[in-house]
Amino acid sequence: TYKNLSTGKVNGQESQTWTKSFCNEISRLAQGNGNDIKGTNTVFFIPQSSVPNNKQVTYGRIVCDIKPDKQEKHRTRLTVGGNRIFCNYDISTPTAELTTVKLLLNSVVSTSNAKFMTIDIKNFYLNTEMTNYEYMKMPISIFPQQIIDYYNLKNLVTNDGFVYMEIRKGMYGLPQAGKLAHEKLEKLLVSRDYHPTPHTPGLWTHKRKDIYFSLVVDNFGVNYTKESDGQ
Repeated sequence: TYKNLSTGKVNGQESQTWTKSFCNEISRLAQGNGNDIKGTNTVFFIPQSSVPNNKQVTYGRIVCDIKPDKQEKHRTRLTVGGNRIFCNYDISTPTAELTTVKLLLNSVVSTSNAKFMTIDIKNFYLNTEMTNYEYMKMPISIFPQQIIDYYNLKNLVTNDGFVYMEIRKGMYGLPQAGKLAHEKLEKLLVSRDYHPTPHTPGLWTHKRKDIYFSLVVDNFGVNYTKESDGQ
């Protein structure tokens, strides 16, 4: 856990490394650190009194991992406790079935001049604007001192030791994040003349070019002919 990592209770792991990693994550989600990280305005620290009465306040969960192949190897991510978020609308999104993907791959190997590539959208769930904000609280004791000082959290901490955040954009863990991100992606694709097929969920085609692809969340499997290169 981040708590154990940041307090040096895990052998072979330096606490400063993970503290810095969490500082970077909060800075990215909030309004930056005034130095090398520009914030995304995904979350704002607010006083408890600013939380609407009709909103259920959820918790934050910190996830840590080591990714040797990434530029930032020690990765800390703040996720939302989605089980306490209530959405009164359909949050499901169409996704390609395994049969669709198999047919797509078979089409590639059996079509002359066909090519195949995969695309994975970076930070797909993040930075998607929300009109209906959500709220989260975390104990001030979990925040690095650098964050407490930069965001002046001592003036926002409650009597029971919590700091409240207003979530204004998509975050991992929000049950509606996938739906909102998919709608944004769909709008962009349609504007470029890509359209979902009527009876096969997750399969998209181009209006004029010989390009089609399967879409599973933010993962594309694209089949295109040599004549469609660069399009």
